[in-house]
Amino acid sequence: MAKNKHCLLIVDDEPNVCDSVHDLLRREFHVLKAHSAEEGYQLMQQEEVHIVMSDQRMPQITGVELLCRLKSRYPQAVRMLFTGFADLESVIAAINQGHVFQFIRKPWQPEELLAAVRQAALEYDRLELVAREREVLLGEIEGLKNRVTSLESEVHRLRADDHADPVAPSSPVL
Repeated sequence: MAKNKHCLLIVDDEPNVCDSVHDLLRREFHVLKAHSAEEGYQLMQQEEVHIVMSDQRMPQITGVELLCRLKSRYPQAVRMLFTGFADLESVIAAINQGHVFQFIRKPWQPEELLAAVRQAALEYDRLELVAREREVLLGEIEGLKNRVTSLESEVHRLRADDHADPVAPSSPVL
């Protein structure tokens, strides 16, 4: 995979849908295709996937269930859900349980799908930047905690020295 390309995993039990998405996005993204949830899991273990796009209606597991499971194991991946059979319950579950970044209806317009995946890539980059900045800040906080602990020890030591060496009364000067 080219370093500057985001990796997109498309999970759909219909091979023609996977092929269509692959053909549309392959110039800008490294596109992986899975025809089942299990195949999607295997690809997630082998590749660093930035964006997961899943169909809602698949045999054995829904897209929402898949994205929820992937969220717990791969929280950094941006999740997208698409279906030709949108019902309100699926949309609500996708948003509330799977923390889906975007819900896309089939059939989609190519330019709309491309724009949605580009937005998902930008969201992934934003989340990665936030995570890196968080790590830097946590490191700085830890360093400051250590510095405060060190300064507190020094203050205690100085106070102990002050109490251990009382100053002798001085003689009056004549």
